[in-house]
Amino acid sequence: MTYIINNICHGVHVMGGAFVKYNTLLEYEEYLRKSSTPQTATRYRQSVEYLLKDQYLLDCKKLDIDMVLKKFENMKYKSDYSRNKNAFLKFCQFQNIKIDNEKLLKLNLMKLEKKKKHRKLKAVDLKDIKNHLRVIQDKKLKLSFETLLATGLRVSELSQITKDDCHIDSDKIVLSFIGKGGNPESVTIHQSEHETLFTNLLDLIGSTEKKVFYSANYLQTKATEKRFACHDLRRAFAKLDYLKHKDINRTKEALRHTNVKNTKKYLNSKVKI
Repeated sequence: MTYIINNICHGVHVMGGAFVKYNTLLEYEEYLRKSSTPQTATRYRQSVEYLLKDQYLLDCKKLDIDMVLKKFENMKYKSDYSRNKNAFLKFCQFQNIKIDNEKLLKLNLMKLEKKKKHRKLKAVDLKDIKNHLRVIQDKKLKLSFETLLATGLRVSELSQITKDDCHIDSDKIVLSFIGKGGNPESVTIHQSEHETLFTNLLDLIGSTEKKVFYSANYLQTKATEKRFACHDLRRAFAKLDYLKHKDINRTKEALRHTNVKNTKKYLNSKVKI
């Protein structure tokens, strides 16, 4: 009987710990949203959820740092390591958890052992992408892709735009959003440059209650089915914009890059115009 009671108590303890951890992670995500984009907040919360997966905590301040470090040891790539590390350190800051200097040093040094993830970009032709877009029957899906191409928006930026973020003038539509660095930003679609897109977007915005475009995950999935990536539309935008005026600094501003080196990467990408 004692064995059964102990196991029941242990079960309550485990369930309670999981509940506390789940609520704490949701609070952590809300905390991050005050200074980061919604996408970053969600990714960081998912990272910490993974790092604490095997720990049932009634008090997050009593988490086992060594178990967390073991998870970091098993990570293969620098990019994954950096994202998880940043998420974990922000979580510790959020929870006022102190990591001793020895373990913090170990956490920092482990990154040196990780590999750099190299992504091989496939060559894509803008003509082929436009042919795919032309036959899409779903109006909202088609306009989502066309807006990415016309503005150079990142898919994470486009997907967050609500009806309230759309400011309509007689000859332009201004789309507001939170950019990659967590700052408020906007792009403008001029009727004179994109007449058909302008008209169709007016109809879409007018018939929308909240989110104007599809989610980032859905758009990326649909793009993959058509054998291109959402980011290829941003790369194509960069090349098209540069061809208008041959001024790399203007293209840098249009892409909202902080460093012209990033802009050069886009102009040297394998997207054929």
